[in-house]
Amino acid sequence: MWQRIKSNIKNNLFSGLLVTVPIIITILVLRAVFRFFDNLILPWLNQYYDVYVPGLGIAVGLILIYFIGVVTKNYFGKKIIHLGESIVVKIPIAKTVYSGVKQILLTFGGQEKGSFKKVVLLEYPRKGIYSLGFLNGEVQDRIHHRTLLSVLVMTSINPTSGYLVLVPPEEVVFTRLHVEEAMKLIVSGGIVTPETIESEANPYLKNG
Repeated sequence: MWQRIKSNIKNNLFSGLLVTVPIIITILVLRAVFRFFDNLILPWLNQYYDVYVPGLGIAVGLILIYFIGVVTKNYFGKKIIHLGESIVVKIPIAKTVYSGVKQILLTFGGQEKGSFKKVVLLEYPRKGIYSLGFLNGEVQDRIHHRTLLSVLVMTSINPTSGYLVLVPPEEVVFTRLHVEEAMKLIVSGGIVTPETIESEANPYLKNG
């Protein structure tokens, strides 16, 4: 009887944590973002206008980011960005941070050739054990004269690390999972799982 009560309390607490912790973290992150933009922009605005409006900093910040995006799409804007990047990549630590953050944004934004194309299953790290992977593209193996698929297998809980594996197309199972669904599964450690994982035709195989 007592074991059942303890188990019930434990399960309810865990269920409550699953709901409240993500909400709390989201609130803390948003508050940090608001404070960052307020501290960055409001002191400059207060030199001209003695007024405080909550959230004004982030509103102005988003507008500035939008216009920066517009500028970077024209010829002169691209030249300026290219010049700035050429300076940043010469600074050791700044190069690593800048390149890493930019690559992550490009990848998840799907705005470059190397962004994740599909979620796949592959037998890794050994036969009989399947891992979720993100298909990046393909590589021509000139040694064995074949095409290999470039697949990123992320580590659970901490998706900022993982393994890049080159796999023959016939050893990969294409799924209908969206990248967002797969990321939730990985980050949650398997707690947030899709109801089903369905396969789809392998475009690299003649028989599909």
